[in-house]
Amino acid sequence: MKKSLIALAIASAVSAPAFAATSNVDVYGKLHFAITSYDDNMSSSTANDVNFSSNASRIGFKGVEDLGGGLKGLWQIESGVNLDEQTGTLASRNSFVGLQGGFGTVLLGNHDTPLKLVGRAVDLFGDTVADSRNVMSNAHDARAQNVVAYISPTFSGVSIIAAYTNDLAGGTSPAPDAENESAYNLSVTYTNGGLYLGAAYGDGDQNNTIGLNADWRLAAGYTFGNFKLVGQYDAQNADTVAVGDYTSWMVGGAYTMGNVVLKANYMLGEFGNSQVAGGADKEQYTFGVDYNLSKRTGVYALYALGDNVTFGGGAGDSDQVAGRAGEYLGAFSVGVTHSF
Repeated sequence: MKKSLIALAIASAVSAPAFAATSNVDVYGKLHFAITSYDDNMSSSTANDVNFSSNASRIGFKGVEDLGGGLKGLWQIESGVNLDEQTGTLASRNSFVGLQGGFGTVLLGNHDTPLKLVGRAVDLFGDTVADSRNVMSNAHDARAQNVVAYISPTFSGVSIIAAYTNDLAGGTSPAPDAENESAYNLSVTYTNGGLYLGAAYGDGDQNNTIGLNADWRLAAGYTFGNFKLVGQYDAQNADTVAVGDYTSWMVGGAYTMGNVVLKANYMLGEFGNSQVAGGADKEQYTFGVDYNLSKRTGVYALYALGDNVTFGGGAGDSDQVAGRAGEYLGAFSVGVTHSF
């Protein structure tokens, strides 16, 4: 919770240098490689028990131009890279152009929704196979395309982000933007010392298209001394019985001892209608330890046990693995990260 949501929104939740008041180009990124061993309860009989994966690795370029009178022009191009499969797509991550001033910041391009950013702020295992989106994800937890976003200045710790998109699901077709795919998001966050509170709401025509009503997210975190506590609650309401309501919650904690961070969380997701196709309830336990070799380089180990989850699905893992229906799947993962 040391980073504000505004910083997360502009820097895409990456530990990267702040925008400088120049027209210079800053290069930043994060490389994340993991080796994960799964038990025998994988849904695919052809999947390897040991997977090598690149988890949300990325490289980005950004800059700011001082336009005078307190106004700045800013831009960012961020691309995903896969260290194991040797693939990537230019501008596949948060990429935008915008203006910043005393009024706040306006971004145009592709960007994480405000609802997604609220969840990223409290995920202790983000971008690993145990990412909270394995259970907590909903329709508006996404990196949207065709976004117009506004980020307010911070007033006494309070920040507001509003965003509109007509392509929430994303796509690469050169055809005109489709009808009934618009969506809007709003988040309000409060940061004061070690306290973080966040609330977000998402709705729009795209929800109606896939049989949903509004999406809600609440998140909280509190850091005191060497301890950190986090929690999150999501509610996705359905229009039809075939889709079904889905609610989920998460609690977690971390304890820092010098360069070592011990952490754990528990998540549960429940469908309101047991007849929904693929609508079995989800559950995940995770325990892990991080060791920070420096401010930029770290190693970690974790063990996760999940029921009806796809490990790595929310993290952009290059090798995602699901368990057999009705059986818990265990995963032991070790990884190395480096931010620049």
